[in-house]
Amino acid sequence: MLLLDGRDMEGFLDVRRSIEEVRRAHEEQARGQVQMPPRQTTDTQDGQNWLRISQAFLNGSGYMGFKAMNRAAGVGMRYLVGLYRIETGELLSLMDANWITTRRTAATNALGTHLLAPAGDRTVGIIGSGVQARAFLEAYATLRVLERVCVFSPRPESRADFAKSMGEKIGVPVEALGSAEAVAKECSTVVLAMRAPRSPVYETAWLRPGVHVTGLSSVRAEAREVQDGVWTGSDLVVVDDRVTVFHSGDGRAALEAGVVPDDLPELFELVVGKVGRSGAQEVTLFKSAGNAMQDVAVAVGAYELALASGAGRSIPDFPEVKTYA
Repeated sequence: MLLLDGRDMEGFLDVRRSIEEVRRAHEEQARGQVQMPPRQTTDTQDGQNWLRISQAFLNGSGYMGFKAMNRAAGVGMRYLVGLYRIETGELLSLMDANWITTRRTAATNALGTHLLAPAGDRTVGIIGSGVQARAFLEAYATLRVLERVCVFSPRPESRADFAKSMGEKIGVPVEALGSAEAVAKECSTVVLAMRAPRSPVYETAWLRPGVHVTGLSSVRAEAREVQDGVWTGSDLVVVDDRVTVFHSGDGRAALEAGVVPDDLPELFELVVGKVGRSGAQEVTLFKSAGNAMQDVAVAVGAYELALASGAGRSIPDFPEVKTYA
């Protein structure tokens, strides 16, 4: 069993490999080879802390795994992934999954954005300037040739630092703007990648022909990114996972308002070409909330890269096998 801590993961978890693994997993899902039981979340008796367990089985590639995440009030979050080989039941690795969560979110949303945004669009606007916004832009720049990036976040110093550091990293001019509306006006592709508040950030009035919007940060039940009208104002809406999206704040609000059907197409259908943008003037929305399949898929890539690089610490025969007739 290979134990990989946070420093190991940040050292070798490659953005391109993460995108490849996410794409491969969705292709596997399209072939009916993925199982994802309902995730379970349990609160402590005082309601202050919680533990969530989610699982995925990639039957085509032969891996299965779980992600455990927990919150301790006043302390923070911890993420753990366990990866197994289906055929032998062997526990292959335990991984600090903080960076896996960041990478799989970036990879999933870069892929969905690339497949839905107008084909010739070489600009992207990002609302947010934190870790996830940076990871998304790095991933998106590997899929699409960009000529200009715009960014807004509430603190001027944060968006200025994002513009400077990310411009240098991806080799594309990044301009800091003074409002989310300004980003929406300047860019036909807009990505919401911030700590989502309780009120929507992207307004229906900002939609125009040919626009694509990606929302990746409204995953909590109380968090909001887009107004309800963005769902109805879009010609095509694709979600990465209906179950998790409809548990998010935006998904819950849209269902309660009756503005979306409960059978929206999922990312695997977009990946294999069952759905897609039909014209340059179409308005599209990609809403993501993440799932265990994406976590396990990126964990597979991380494990294989770790073996090749000699990273981590090997713990033999853990856990022990209890044989039975």
